[in-house]
Amino acid sequence: MKNKIKFLKALANETRIKIIQHLIDEEKCACTIDVGKAQSTVSEHLKILEDVGILESRRVGTNIWYRVKSKETKKILKVLEGIEE
Repeated sequence: MKNKIKFLKALANETRIKIIQHLIDEEKCACTIDVGKAQSTVSEHLKILEDVGILESRRVGTNIWYRVKSKETKKILKVLEGIEE
């Protein structure tokens, strides 16, 4: 149960949702993820998402590439898209 709560808490942040939306269809370098926040802030959010298993990363030289690891995340985002703001 704790893992489910951590997963949902990680999704309960607008910046993290934006990051996931950038990565939902393809892997991207952390340096190219632009969500209107400082790169250090984006890196902190990427770490949180990776720690709960939503994202996975790989290092290529000095760059870190991220992609969505969790199929559940894709399903949840589709449900959220159906909810009007």
